[in-house]
Amino acid sequence: WKDAYRRLKKNKPAMVCLIIVAFFILACFLGPWLLEVMVGYKYQKTELSIGAQAPSWKHWFGTDFLGRDLLTRVLKGGQISLKIGLVAATVAALVGTLYGAIAGFATRRVDNFMMRFVDVMYSLPYMFLVIIFMTITESKSELLLFAALGLVGWLTTARIVRGQVLTLKNREFVLAAKSVGVGTWGIIFKHLIPNTLGPVIIYFTLTVPTMILQEAFLSFLGLGVQPPKPSLGSLINDGASHMIV
Repeated sequence: WKDAYRRLKKNKPAMVCLIIVAFFILACFLGPWLLEVMVGYKYQKTELSIGAQAPSWKHWFGTDFLGRDLLTRVLKGGQISLKIGLVAATVAALVGTLYGAIAGFATRRVDNFMMRFVDVMYSLPYMFLVIIFMTITESKSELLLFAALGLVGWLTTARIVRGQVLTLKNREFVLAAKSVGVGTWGIIFKHLIPNTLGPVIIYFTLTVPTMILQEAFLSFLGLGVQPPKPSLGSLINDGASHMIV
């Protein structure tokens, strides 16, 4: 970890990006609380008397048509989108890692069956599946949104982990574990999965912004986070529906 941190510090663009990302995360999670404590702005507080206003020193991002401070709502929406992105990406990583590890370590027949299922799922537009799922269940809970996005976003992770397991399962440490009587699940969880975490973590960092974008898309359509909670997608939808052309 020390060597990795030392190399990271030498990479100036990476450090700049890390600082920017850290700033946005802190702003989203601390900003709404600070604005409420310092000036009394709440993301759900309405002031119909002032209505929609342009940006000013009092409201830096202006207000929406219900008189709600948009800076507070944008920060709260970013907070919700970050949480959904992180949780959905974690669900996708867990499901994909377990599925790929089992497929890679199983017999050829089981492996072929499991990966053909992945190929079939790949052929389907999975965002369309999420929309159907959210519509059929008629539930707008954040927990269901976490599950819906995560349970259809694991396919690439499964392929990555399967490829890693295929190269690892004939290595000496796996053969040694078999020779001393370690069971199949013990080999998968104690020896194979820990050795595939590098690619999984890298792909996880790429999955988070993808999940945030998909959550914003669903919220824009009205299938994601529901009012009065804001989301980046619902904020865009509110602005677009009241935009003066």
